[in-house]
Amino acid sequence: MVLSQKSNMEIIDILKQKIKGLESITFLGDISLGIAVFAGFVFMFSLGIDYEQKRMRDAMEPQYQRSEEAIALWKKYQTAKQQYLEYFASKNGSVVYPVGCSRGNTIKEENKIFFANLEQALNQGYREATGC
Repeated sequence: MVLSQKSNMEIIDILKQKIKGLESITFLGDISLGIAVFAGFVFMFSLGIDYEQKRMRDAMEPQYQRSEEAIALWKKYQTAKQQYLEYFASKNGSVVYPVGCSRGNTIKEENKIFFANLEQALNQGYREATGC
């Protein structure tokens, strides 16, 4: 019987180290598998939440009923608003704003000039504000 150069204890120690190395690889594989499974559960859970939120929104969507009287009243209001709308501008500026437009809030009161209609302002060289 031929004995190797290494003793049996040394061989056992080498094998134990190799087995521990394999265990660490297996352990890392188990961790990555666990993370993948956890991520899958989180993804599926978020899909379920999205589905439930959409289902609830669809179930609770408000129903609007517009009467012909309300539509006619709204049109009358818009017409009256356009007829009696006043405009203002800065005496130092070049833009005219309808009264109530928040874009003209930066103009000091002492610098404001008013116009009865848009044509008056345009004739004096002002341009109409956009977004009001």
